[in-house]
Amino acid sequence: MCEHCVELDRRINHLKGLLAKVTDAQTVAAIGAMVEKIEAEKIALHLTK
Repeated sequence: MCEHCVELDRRINHLKGLLAKVTDAQTVAAIGAMVEKIEAEKIALHLTK
């Protein structure tokens, strides 16, 4: 796995850890959107390689 993917996975795992601790619906939705954005970045990164 490339270095950039490792960093993206670290960020995704951190955000998913936060999801387990947060109950506010608006915050959960925002974190979910961030995870989706980072996952899309990861996919786009590999499409360009």
